[in-house]
Amino acid sequence: MSPITIALILLLSGLAFIVLEVFLPSGGILGFVAAVLLVGSVIYAYLKCDIAVGTAFLAATVITVPVMIGIAIRVWPHTPMGRMILLDSASEEFADSLENSGHTELVGRRGIARSNLLPSGVAEIDGNRWDVIIVGPAADRGDLIEVVEVEGNRVLVTRIDETDEVPEPVSEIETSESLTTRNDEIFEDDPFA
Repeated sequence: MSPITIALILLLSGLAFIVLEVFLPSGGILGFVAAVLLVGSVIYAYLKCDIAVGTAFLAATVITVPVMIGIAIRVWPHTPMGRMILLDSASEEFADSLENSGHTELVGRRGIARSNLLPSGVAEIDGNRWDVIIVGPAADRGDLIEVVEVEGNRVLVTRIDETDEVPEPVSEIETSESLTTRNDEIFEDDPFA
């Protein structure tokens, strides 16, 4: 086998190991092997061939290594492992499901704060209890609130003045006591509020 062929095999093997390092997490082992192969190909070309061939291998290494890394990094997010790690498809599906199942119909609805909203708490809107986050000044228990935005599973509300239009009367659901109802009754006379 000719010395140029051996140097070329070392160069191509080093480039292959660089690509493998991008796609297979090895803790740097494949990158180290790639560096040894690339440096070995350049040294071998200088020692066994003439200076012109060695310089050509050095130039090829300097040019092809960044190109190969760039290509591998561009392709990596589209591989199954890249999608899994970056969660592109999962986050898009999750965002779509939130848009479809989000409670955007609550925007503009009014209700009553069932706990102090500092900034989060519980509010009753249309007979249902919701975990809400208040935007702006805090609201006390019993204050009127209005839903201004729904972001995924976060319901953002704002406190409204009692002089504004009063919301429709909300019926209490008496079928079964939930923990939040019992907690509201227990802490009704909260000395720290």
